Amino acid sequence: MKRFFVMLTVCLLAGFAFAQEVSETGGEEIEAIGTKTQEITIEDTYSEMHPRAKTVSLSIDYTPLTGEVRFYYKCMAASFDQGEAMNTAMAVFEKFALENQYRHYSYQEKDRTKYSKDGRGVRMATYESHVLFRR
Repeated sequence: MKRFFVMLTVCLLAGFAFAQEVSETGGEEIEAIGTKTQEITIEDTYSEMHPRAKTVSLSIDYTPLTGEVRFYYKCMAASFDQGEAMNTAMAVFEKFALENQYRHYSYQEKDRTKYSKDGRGVRMATYESHVLFRR
C-alpha cells in the first residue's frame, strides 16, 4: 500500500513539472506570434482634416494577431466636431492599411464619444472607433 502512494505521488509531481514546462514554453511562442496589443501614438499630420481643433492627440491600440484596431481622437470639448473626428479616423485607417498590407476594414461597433475633465478641470472629448482589418 505504501508503494502505491509513493508511486502515485511521484507520478503527480512528474506530471506537474511537465505541465509547467509546457506552459512556460508555450507562452513564449504565443507572444512571439503577436497577441499583445500595441499602443501606438500617431503624430498629428492630419491638421487639414480637423481645422477647428488645434491640439489633438491621436493614438491606436493594435492587435497584430487579429487585425483589431481601436482608434482614439482626443481634444478639448469646445473645439470638438464629430465629423472632423470621423474624417481623421478614416484617413488614419487608410494610411495604417497601406503600411501594414491590409486591404479592407469593417467597423465592429458603433463609434463612441466620451466627455471628461482633465487634471486642470478642462472639459475634454474623446472619440473612439473600433475596426477589424482584413488582408
